Amino acid sequence: MVGAALMLQILIRTTLLIEVLFYVWLGGHLTDLGFSGGAIAASIILIAVLWRVSHTLITHCIAMVFRWRDKRTLPFGNSLAALASELGARVVSYNWSQAFPGLSLGVDPIGAGSGAPILLVHGYFSNRGIWIRLRQRLAAANVGPIYTITLEPMNGSIEAMMPVLEARINAIFQETGQEKIILVAHSLGGLVARAYVAQEGSARIAKLITLGSPHHGSRIAVLGMFESAKQMRYRSPWIEMLQDREAAHPPGIPALSIYTLNEDLVYPPESSVLDWEGAENVPVSAVGHIALLYSEVIANRVIAAIRKSGTPA
Repeated sequence: MVGAALMLQILIRTTLLIEVLFYVWLGGHLTDLGFSGGAIAASIILIAVLWRVSHTLITHCIAMVFRWRDKRTLPFGNSLAALASELGARVVSYNWSQAFPGLSLGVDPIGAGSGAPILLVHGYFSNRGIWIRLRQRLAAANVGPIYTITLEPMNGSIEAMMPVLEARINAIFQETGQEKIILVAHSLGGLVARAYVAQEGSARIAKLITLGSPHHGSRIAVLGMFESAKQMRYRSPWIEMLQDREAAHPPGIPALSIYTLNEDLVYPPESSVLDWEGAENVPVSAVGHIALLYSEVIANRVIAAIRKSGTPA
């Protein structure tokens, strides 16, 4: 049985192959019409760029509609910078690192650190390849060792993903001999991590760092597929249930939530505020949702938080 995460790789690779075949056909057709090689190359590059820009613009425009409805204004320069950062992040993620995670990331772990292991937990409709840039920066900062995970089933519920997370954590403890782990989670991964803590307790978690996680849900999640998207809807019954469990048994874990005011997938952006007692919530701007994982500024904040938690530098 092919896992849903592997299906994502196959889907991305198939899309890229169809695109390449289209360009080959287009080049031959334009050649027959007498176009020069330079004109053909320029046309193909333009189409490729516009195709990728369109993907980013769709979610960007949806978020703009929500902001317009709620009379929220953002500086034009910040919005433009966020759009550009998001385009760059998605080009790398969906044309290389998530399509070929084995090639782009290699094997785990990386990093020469000797402190608490760090597990990077991806978000919705993604795999471990999305961490390509942040993983490299963490390794260069000598924290870690650094591990990744591909959650399964991608088309299932958050509860269905939790055993995969638990098994990965157990394997890391067995490999490293450590008893605590730092979780760095993006988007949906933050909810999976919180659900794990609510079920298993906080004894094994040294710190939780979330990036763009919809802690109160997202209004844009109504456009998503699968049970996990329903659970991510703004103030959904599932999120209310999770908050009730946390209120009854406070996690007591040091936590940091970093989120961007220029969100195009989590709306409203304040939904990323983590209500745990003592949690630090840091809003940033001029960066997109996936681009949070590619930003050097964000990486430095994450590294500082890891070092503050007691992991040797």
